[in-house]
Amino acid sequence: MQHTFHLKAGSMTPAFADLVRKMFGDGELTVVVEHVNADNISQQDQHRSLTALRERFKDAKVDPNIDISKLADEVNL
Repeated sequence: MQHTFHLKAGSMTPAFADLVRKMFGDGELTVVVEHVNADNISQQDQHRSLTALRERFKDAKVDPNIDISKLADEVNL
């Protein structure tokens, strides 16, 4: 079975995940995310931006005991 959803990134809440889970059950899924708004940003500009972002946070340390997924779910409630 295949289904296409068109939605804004902010709509990707735990409720959306539950909807997908209800539709497809507990089996294995392949999820493809495609950005549909053409911002006319070149790949070189995207690369520069991501490289700068990596450099900015290169020394960031994340406690391995923190459940980042749980924190993200709480933010999206």
